[in-house]
This record gives sequence, C-alpha cells and structure tokens, in this order.
Amino acid sequence: MFQPNKLKVHLKLSINRLKMLQAKKTSLSQHQRREIATLLDKGKEESARIRVEHIIREDLLIETMEMLELYCDLLLARFGLIEQYKTCDPGIAEAVNTLIWAAPRTDEVKELVSVRDQFAARYGKEFVLNALDNVDHVVNDRVITKLQVSAPDPYLVERYLEEIAKSYDVMWESSILAAEEESDEDDDSSGGGGGLAEAYPAQLEPPLLADSASQQQEQDLVSPPSSEPTIDLPEIPSSMPPTVKRTAPAPAKPQDDPNDFDSLAKRLEALKRK
Repeated sequence: MFQPNKLKVHLKLSINRLKMLQAKKTSLSQHQRREIATLLDKGKEESARIRVEHIIREDLLIETMEMLELYCDLLLARFGLIEQYKTCDPGIAEAVNTLIWAAPRTDEVKELVSVRDQFAARYGKEFVLNALDNVDHVVNDRVITKLQVSAPDPYLVERYLEEIAKSYDVMWESSILAAEEESDEDDDSSGGGGGLAEAYPAQLEPPLLADSASQQQEQDLVSPPSSEPTIDLPEIPSSMPPTVKRTAPAPAKPQDDPNDFDSLAKRLEALKRK
C-alpha cells in the first residue's frame, strides 16, 4: 500500500545517506591518492596503475551519488505530483525511473530500496520492471554509464596517475602517453606537412620574371618622358626687388610669405598684444 509520508521520509533519509557516503569516499580517496603518489615516487608503476582503477570507480560512484541526491530533492519539491496522479507525471519521470534503476546497483544506500517499493505500490510492479530494464529509455544516460561494471580506459588511468603525481609534486610522467604523443607527432610530420608537395610535385614552378619590355612600359607609366615640354608658370608679383632668375635655385631657409593668411594673422595677433 502506498504511504506518502513514508515515501517522503525515505527520500530525506536517502539524501542524508548519500551526503554522508560522498564525504566518506572523498576522504578515503584523498588518502589513497597520497599512497599512489608514494608508489610512483618509488618507481612502482604497475602497483599504482592497479590501485588507481579503484579510485576511478569511486570517483564515478561519487558523481552518481550527487545526481541521485539531486533527484531526491526534485521529488521532494514536486511531491504533489506523486500524491495527486496515479500515473507517473512526465515532470518527474526521469527522476523516478533513475532512482528505481539505481536502487539495486547502489547497495550502500539501502533507503533507495524502500523508495523503490513505494513507487511500486503507487505506479504498479510493471512500471518498476520497465524502469529496471529501461524499456522507455527514460533513465539518465550518465547514471547508466557511471554505474557500469567495466575496466576503466587505459588512457584515463594514465591521466589519473599524471594528475596525482602533479598534485603531490612527484617527478613522474607516463611513458605510455609520451610514446603515443611522439607517434602522433611523427604521423603529422610525415603525412600532414608534405602531403601537398608530394601530391602535386609538377605544379610547383618558379615565379615568372617580367621581360624588359614590360619593365620599360611600367617605368614610362611611373615617370613621364623627358622629351615633353615643360611649362613655366608666371611668378607671383611682390614688393621685393626683382632678382635674377635662376634655372635651379639653391634651397634657401624658409621664410614667412607676406601673402600667407596664417602668417598675417599671427603678426596681427602679435601687434594686438603690444
């Protein structure tokens, strides 16, 4: 028989249990990381690789517990949907199915089993069986991935070891990752850089040189020929005495032009100040 108060109590107990387990596992993980750093410092890499797999699984379990805690909070916030409707509302379908699916896979959180039983009393046993098999594909994919029982990726193991060594100031680098990076660089240098040159060797031609006729034509466009007649502009008359006209006057020190408006304005201002 469905008991709303009992379900609410077990959801709250599940939250407390999940928080306690997260804190406990995080503390143990820090201690185990320190031991692995000691193993790497002593050169016992194989022992460190075996022990770091347990840390990876614990980290995935901690992340899963955080998500389950959020789902319990969500159901408490939307508890009215559970009380009012005999069928699972779409707004809480993912949370309900995920908690039912995770209950038998998280043995340390016994309160989730009681939560699952209350959902079975509310929505029926067939609903619970479909959730356990994820028939409707409503269970959170991240929770399914993190709770899978499988060996961690070797690349992830090496990355964990490098991060642990870096955190505890241990001079250690993964020889496996270094070899993979070198092979990738060799592949890029052999296949990436010279690919175009090898594929199209005949299309690489020297730059075209301009002939003398085109160069001469460009020079004629830039500088006009000297045979064109030059036009002598008349000189501006001034009060200065006439001077002898020179074909190429020597550069003289610049003087103020009496006809320049700016210079006249400056002189006028100077006179006003006197």
